[in-house]
Amino acid sequence: MNKSYHTVVIGGGCLGAACAFSVQRRLGNKGGKVAIVEKKVLGAGLSSRHSAIVRSANASPMAARMAKMATQYWKNLRPLWGVSIPYEQPGAIWIAENAGGSGGENWAELERLLQGEGIDFAMISHRDVMAMSRQALKTSPDEIYYHEPDVLQLDSPQILNAMQTAAKKNRIDVLEHCTVIDFEVSGQGICALHTSQGRFFAEHVINAAGAWSAELFAGLGLQIPVALEPVYAANFLVSADDIPDGMPIIADYVNQAYFRRWRGSILHMHQPRSRKPKDIARSFSRTAMNPEGTNVIYDALSFNVSHQQLDNYLGRVIDRFPAIGKPVYAGGYHSFFDITPDLKFILGSDSRFNNLYHCLGAGQALKYAPIFGEIIADLITEGRISSNSVDIEEFSVARFSGNDLTRYWCNDALKQNGL
Repeated sequence: MNKSYHTVVIGGGCLGAACAFSVQRRLGNKGGKVAIVEKKVLGAGLSSRHSAIVRSANASPMAARMAKMATQYWKNLRPLWGVSIPYEQPGAIWIAENAGGSGGENWAELERLLQGEGIDFAMISHRDVMAMSRQALKTSPDEIYYHEPDVLQLDSPQILNAMQTAAKKNRIDVLEHCTVIDFEVSGQGICALHTSQGRFFAEHVINAAGAWSAELFAGLGLQIPVALEPVYAANFLVSADDIPDGMPIIADYVNQAYFRRWRGSILHMHQPRSRKPKDIARSFSRTAMNPEGTNVIYDALSFNVSHQQLDNYLGRVIDRFPAIGKPVYAGGYHSFFDITPDLKFILGSDSRFNNLYHCLGAGQALKYAPIFGEIIADLITEGRISSNSVDIEEFSVARFSGNDLTRYWCNDALKQNGL
């Protein structure tokens, strides 16, 4: 089967879907068709296991600015995707070690940076924390606390339903169970994709394949360094007496855990990305030695959590929520972040092929999906980003060209509180 498209998106996760919807909206009914090529089914990858927390705090001013824009898009999604999605706005409490002043200086600098971007992020007192959590949280004089009131909580199944509904409304050709095998190159561009369902010609190609990108584009001589970092998620049954309904999301950088109450009576917990250079190096080493490649995320064993992992999580829950007693385990799973060596996105035009665009979230895909879709659509349909306030140069894939990637793992900047 041979088909021709204006744009072919590789990867049917939240980023690929967002790009497809934004491009097709710009093209209208007569400007050409957009297709999503997905090796499994729409949303079957890491998007189906996302924590669905949308927040703006980020150590990169530009990333924080785009996150603020994405938050507003999520709250008013219909003009972009043609569908709306429910959301809650519990806000978030950030917890960090004061570390005798040095840790506090890093977080104070983050506060100044975010407030400079118009993001409501401010230090609060122990008393404020106790009031917001209704005495459920344990506080300590050795900790500092910040409040970000505009943080949203979405729900992964509702996001997947919105993606599927929007694909139909926007008349996207969703080619599921379709594997990209090879590329056909003409001049400085990719002119066709060879897939398990035939040959697809494309004027533009969007890479939203996440951690599959490295292997997928290696045959073209492109270096797209993305690896998988494992993350565990666990659910615990709670009562209103233990943790109040409407409690802010807890971003606990002391216990290295995010806590949130959802679906009425569940305390959900997962780890943040590791910012230690040695851990990042291990993730890239693990990916290189894994014979299953990125397909490991589909392994049924990913839905098992060992006793050791569970005990570790139980200890963190009990430490932060002492009134709970011993939590009741209600299931967990093993997922992944797709990360880059510097933990920043890969976003924008490719440095070698003039009709190839990358949209990779580096473990933060969902929160940025609407704004990333608009940016890629701008580049494809207008040749430039429409907003003068957005500059994606620091996220270009070109930063990795010809570089020794190990230099990122020795970078002291990664040891700081980059979020």
